[in-house]
Amino acid sequence: MTDALALRPKFSRQRVIVGAAAFADAHGPEALTLAALARELGTSAPALLKHVRSTDDLRTAVATLAHAQLSSELDVATAGLHGSDALTAAATSYRRFALAHPGRYALAFSVTDARTDAGVPADRELVLLLERVLGGRGLDSVAMTDAGRILRAALHGFVSLEITGGFARGVEPLATYTALVDLLDHSPTLGTRHDRQTT
Repeated sequence: MTDALALRPKFSRQRVIVGAAAFADAHGPEALTLAALARELGTSAPALLKHVRSTDDLRTAVATLAHAQLSSELDVATAGLHGSDALTAAATSYRRFALAHPGRYALAFSVTDARTDAGVPADRELVLLLERVLGGRGLDSVAMTDAGRILRAALHGFVSLEITGGFARGVEPLATYTALVDLLDHSPTLGTRHDRQTT
């Protein structure tokens, strides 16, 4: 009896959420339910209910985690960069994350009103990071809001289509993505372009 108890997996809310994110990536966001995750983790749905309140709570938690992870990767990728270099690094990191974690990425943008433990909208850090990437382009606060929305919409729209097989025919998606980022970089709506730095 003692050996059997010792073999039972020990869970925490964080472990359940991380497991759910991996499940969504492997099986798709629509497949993520408490019952399906319990089977994947070798436990029961009632055992998971000690850590999450419902399937909706689980999906929201995965969405919040995905936003935090995406923001963290963009923060690291763009640290110390400006102008074209910052935009290219942000776009590259954004696409890489979405393709590596398609399930959690999809949940991040399909779950409404996901918030951090502090009650802040889960996408707030991403918004601020992309505005930081556009810093130094001569945009005032109103123009920055518009530019940030355009940048987010362009990156999200492209990777969402790519994830769902929308670019299965024709040239390699990376070439098109690179052209999109260059188009954004040269757009006057995103402010004054800076040449890439050289070292």
